[in-house]
Order: sequence, then structure tokens, then C-alpha cells
Amino acid sequence: MNRLAVAVASTVSAAALAAGPTATAEPSPGKHGAPARHHAPAKVANESARLARSVLNAKGITYATAHQDDTDKASLPKQNLIDVSNGRLARTSPWGHKKGARVALDTKMLNGALKLSTQYHYKFQISEIVGGKHGSHTSKHYTGRAIDVTWINGRHVGEKADHQGFMKACRKLGASKVFGPGDKGHKRHVHCQW
Repeated sequence: MNRLAVAVASTVSAAALAAGPTATAEPSPGKHGAPARHHAPAKVANESARLARSVLNAKGITYATAHQDDTDKASLPKQNLIDVSNGRLARTSPWGHKKGARVALDTKMLNGALKLSTQYHYKFQISEIVGGKHGSHTSKHYTGRAIDVTWINGRHVGEKADHQGFMKACRKLGASKVFGPGDKGHKRHVHCQW
């Protein structure tokens, strides 16, 4: 390998490391045209997969079957969890700020969503994880750290659902930002991010 090729490879590797493991474009072909693999730390990937399976198996959690903006089955919240439970990255929607990116789901977010059901006994519907279109390209949805919830205990958020209690539970579970009715852009859903 000549010096120019080594310098280019080093620059590309440094840029990839700076970007971090949370959001990536589709993997580029590796040696001999085989897809390159995303190498997340094994413990984090295994813990994310385990938690995603637990969230999927929680009896009190349901999932929206369509996005507010459009339809894309590959980026629906349940599919995001299925992908991560199978060791893959979750996919963003093709029309959002991070079009068609692949995203790791944060273990704190997954644990928080799980405990809202198992510890606080809420029955709720997740409307978005990494899919959909959110307030800006810096939304924590696009880094796998946030959920949106539209239904709580059989009532729609904004229509007598216990959103205040749910928001308080999110904070107790370590959510760094929580928005709901009364906050701009959150009249009909609760946003919890870790």
C-alpha cells in the first residue's frame, strides 16, 4: 500500500471514529464486495439486543402501525426493536432529517421504556423511536435515545390520559428531557429522552 492510500485510509478511519457508533449510513462494501460489518462493542450490542427483546415481550407496550407523516414499515417502532433484538441497527425513515440512517438504540432508553411497563405498570403505545420526522436534525430520536408515546392506559395523550404521571415516571427513570401537552409541538404525545 502506498503512502497516499495509507493517509486516505487513516483519514477515513479517524472520521468514522469521530462520528461514533450511534448513526451510520448503509454499510459500504468491504473486501471482495461483501457488506462491511458495523463493529459496536459486543457488550453494548448484546445488552441492547437483550433489552429490545424484553421491551417487545412486555405485555403493556404496544406500537403505532403507521407514522404521522407517511408510511415506511422498516422504520416503525416495533420494527426498530425487532432489528436491534436481532443484532442489527434500527432504521430511520426515508423522509426525516436523517434519511435512511442506521441507528443503535441506547440501553438507558430501552431500560426506561421497559420499566415504564414493568415497574410503573403503565400500558402505553410507542409511536416513534428512530423513525418519523422530528423537530430538528439534532433530535435525540435520531441517536436512538428517545421515544414518543401517544396512548397511556387506553387514553390518547391530550384526551385525559395520565400524561403528568407518565412524564414524572420517565424523569424518575433517568430521562434527561421530557415533554408533553403544554410544551410546544407535544400537544398529542409525550416525548421522553435519555
